[in-house]
Order: sequence, then C-alpha cells, then structure tokens
Amino acid sequence: MVVTFPIETPAQRQVLGVAIAFSVLAVVAVCLRLLAHHLARKRWITSDYFIIAGGIFAVGLQSISITGVIQAGIGYDHVPTIAAKFGTQPITKLLQLIIPLQFLWVLSLSCTKVSILFLYISIFPVTWVLRVSWATMGVIVAWTIGTILAGCLICRPFAFNWDQTIPGGSCGNQVTSFTATGVMNLITDVVVLVTPMPLLYKLQMARYKKVVFITIFGLGAVTCIISILRISILSTMDFSDITYSIPRANIFSGLEPCLAVILASVPMMRPLLGRSAYTPEVTARQSNKCSSPSGRSRSTGDDEFQPLQDDSSELCLRPIGPKHEVGVAVQNPAETREISRRSDETLEAGESRDMDQREKGGLGISVMQEWAVFHGRK
Repeated sequence: MVVTFPIETPAQRQVLGVAIAFSVLAVVAVCLRLLAHHLARKRWITSDYFIIAGGIFAVGLQSISITGVIQAGIGYDHVPTIAAKFGTQPITKLLQLIIPLQFLWVLSLSCTKVSILFLYISIFPVTWVLRVSWATMGVIVAWTIGTILAGCLICRPFAFNWDQTIPGGSCGNQVTSFTATGVMNLITDVVVLVTPMPLLYKLQMARYKKVVFITIFGLGAVTCIISILRISILSTMDFSDITYSIPRANIFSGLEPCLAVILASVPMMRPLLGRSAYTPEVTARQSNKCSSPSGRSRSTGDDEFQPLQDDSSELCLRPIGPKHEVGVAVQNPAETREISRRSDETLEAGESRDMDQREKGGLGISVMQEWAVFHGRK
C-alpha cells in the first residue's frame, strides 16, 4: 500500500518548491535555446543534443524528489516517528529512491558539461582549447562511470541499500562516497568554467561587450558555489535518520543540475534579444550588400570583403584592396563595345565595371569603376 504524506512542514514545502520551480525553468531554458536556433536558422549541433539529455535527467531527478516528499516522507519528521505512524515502507522506499537520484544527478551534470565543452570546440577552434576540452570530457566520462559503480557496489548485496535485515550484508561509508564524487564534480566544474576565459579576455572588441561575454560564460561560477554548498551539507547527512537529514542535501542535489542546464543555455539565447541585418546569424547572408558611394546597394563576391572584428549594428562589411580607381574616357562605339566585352569576361575575377554610354556623332563617354582584388588570406 502506497503511503501519501500530508504537506505540513517547511522542509517539505522547500523541497517541492525548488523541485517544481527549477524543473520548469530548466525546460523553458532548453526550449528557448532551441527557439533561438530556429530564429537564427541554425541546425542543432552535438552540444544541443547533450543539453537536451541533461535537461531530461535533471527533470527526472526532481521528479524523484517530489515522489520522495509525497510517498517517502522527505522532510516530514524523524525516522522513528514516521515508522511508528506509517510503518517502515516509506523509509524503505526512500532508501530505494536515493540510488536513481544519485545516478540521475551524475548523468545530468555530465551531459551538461559535455554539452558546454562541445560548444567550446565549435566556437574556439584553438589547439589547446581542443585538447583541454577532449581531456576534460574523458575525465567526466570516467567520473560518471565511477559514480554509478560506487552507487551499485557500495552495499553488498545490492538490496542491502534498503533492506538492512539481509544476513551478511554490509555497506561502505555512503557519506564519504557522496563527498568524493562531489569534490570531483567541483574540479571539473572549475575546469569547464575557466577554459574559455583567456580567449574571451583577448577578444578585439569594445570593452563593455567583452565584459558581457565574460559574464555570460562565467555564470557557471554559480554552479560551482552550489556544488561547494552541496558537499558541505552532504558531510552532515545522517543515513540512520534519513527522512529528517536529507531535505537540504536533496534541494542542492536537484538545484545544481537544473541550474547547470539553465546557465549553459543562456549564451545561446542571443537571437531572442533581437535580430538585425548585422547580427552574427544574419551577417553571412546580408553583409555583402553594403552601400556604394552613390547610395545604391551593390552586391559583390565574398572574396572582396573582410568582416570587421566588432559585430556592432553600426558597422558593415567593408571592401578591401590596395586601390580604388575611377576613370572617364571618350571612345567610339566600337571601342566601347570592346570594353564592355572585356568587362563581362573579367567580372568573375573580381573586377566590376559599370558602363554608361551615350552615343553622339559616333563617339561616347565611358565611365569605368574598378575595385582591385585582394588575394590575401580569407
């Protein structure tokens, strides 16, 4: 028979409030990230699939927390009081729920970190960043496998996790195990946080924009703080009075992965703030239409333009080259036709000539404008 606990204590309300609120926020954050990709007409990349998986695991973890409050007595009272009033079934169920709770915690955080590292690989194609990212991924995978194995093997037989009456069963120090995995989690958090900072600091852009980028990518520091608080709380948890001692640890264990998913999605939401002809997502399609000196829009090949380092909406791509020549000549119609033919043949090589002809008495005035082609590095 399933026991349903009344929601009476502040600890129960806190666990439920955090679980529901941050589950919704994590789902909304991932949806906004994907909506931003849709508005910018960008395809999903590997980072997006991992953040979706991280969000699913985080919401699953919070669902277990809600179940623990309603059916397993999290935050309701001390174990002896619950056992006297409702029997031992809720205590057994809570001990069973702790195992998938731990697995979903590590899976959500690992997927979110891998998502961030794949994002670094795609936007920072620098050798040392690639090496650090791949090495960190390897550590994260090993940490994930180790955490799952520790959860499965710390009690022998496995059922001894929730049934302490099994003859010959034993458990290792679960608090120490949780603390060790939490410390490893914190170390990887710090590595993921600081990896892009040197490159962001060296960006050639306005100072306020650089501060904005560093702040956005530095939001992961909040997750590091939550991780530190979680470690300190886990060290005080008492498994002999699990229903009374677990609420705060449960709150921070659920809060950390949800916050990680939310903060990892924030840098990808820029297209939602407004779109112009010069945002990064649109520049590649429209930046080759800069105004000519006469005020008319003039389309030219991408090889003749160099994007500015600052993507401010007040700036546009500019033509580059050693010189810009405009000439005026008087020629007869035959010469004019010959120049026109040569102009058509050399247009693909980078020369653009506009001919304005007027015939009068067998002569004409030809206006020729030529952009020198820059064959440097793209």
